[in-house]
Amino acid sequence: MRTHQPTFAEFFAGIGLVRLGLERAGWRVAFANDIDDKKFRQYDAHFGDAHEHFRLGDVHALDAVDMPTVDLATASFPCTDLSVAGGRRGLNSGESSAFWGFHRLLVRMGDRRPRLVMLENVVGFLTSHGGADFAQAMRALSDLGYSVDPFVMDARWFVPQSRPRLFVVGELGGPRNADCSESRTRPGQLTRFIREHPEIAWGLRALPEPPMRSSNSLRDILDELPADDAAWWSPDRVAYLYGQMSAKHQSWVLQHVDRGAWSHGTVFRRVRVQADGTKRSMGELRVDGVAGCLRTPKGGSGRQILFQTGYGEMRARLLTPHECARLMGADGFRVTGSLNDALFGFGDAVCATVIEWIATHRLNHPAQRIHEST
Repeated sequence: MRTHQPTFAEFFAGIGLVRLGLERAGWRVAFANDIDDKKFRQYDAHFGDAHEHFRLGDVHALDAVDMPTVDLATASFPCTDLSVAGGRRGLNSGESSAFWGFHRLLVRMGDRRPRLVMLENVVGFLTSHGGADFAQAMRALSDLGYSVDPFVMDARWFVPQSRPRLFVVGELGGPRNADCSESRTRPGQLTRFIREHPEIAWGLRALPEPPMRSSNSLRDILDELPADDAAWWSPDRVAYLYGQMSAKHQSWVLQHVDRGAWSHGTVFRRVRVQADGTKRSMGELRVDGVAGCLRTPKGGSGRQILFQTGYGEMRARLLTPHECARLMGADGFRVTGSLNDALFGFGDAVCATVIEWIATHRLNHPAQRIHEST
């Protein structure tokens, strides 16, 4: 018996990594939208079919009449105003208010609205404005007839990158269930929120235990660049970065610099308040085999630096676009444009391997059940 191939619309598509993960799990794209022309060009360079279904423009300007009927709509709406870095302006301000453009389309699609929706954002969405923003979004979906199932996933369970994210799967007319116990996918902060908001149409489903950690470490995703490659920083620049590190991190470097093997870590620059009250740019080194969360390179501090030491040397360079692709579960992604364009594309994206896992363990079954009932 041939099974139905479910379809999806990808809002805030960026370079298309949600699509990449869903397609691995048997889904077919029917529509995509993003406002960023550079990300659109990267999307099309990789997939080659954007002319068939990609609508470039503001989600607020889309017309529900033009939306195809699909099984699933995904919305990785901007996190800018929900994160600490973005000042926590909230769901009703700035870029993060794009959620309401997505919601408006669901409202206006009426009987054609997708039976499944999936939201993705930073974990800070749960606590933005004391939880009021998340509650408002969940009530908005509940009022449209969706039961909502929130859970947390971290990319580090699948790839060597720390990237915790909050997901919500909504099922139109789905079963109600608010019984939950604390777990990795539903940590205490989330289970408390669920219990404190019985007015929301919770539709929790049991999830299998995700992997504890990726089988790969940072060194496994690195490109082997020759010592004279232009990507490597000058010795003076490396020494300056070393000087920005704390005494603890400098000690780690000194313990590994003369070993007969390369040791790797990643560095982000952060402005930290010192004991005397002054502010100082610090190079914060991470050496657990996991990269920090990829970010967009706004202002320079979001660029993640590879630090490599051994054989009496210290080396440093930015992560390459292909390394970023591997950290996002998108090895082989066709990278185009400038380095900055690629870093923006991957820094704003969703880990494709996480999406594949969610599709396999949370979306595929209800999608097939919905098809069989129609």
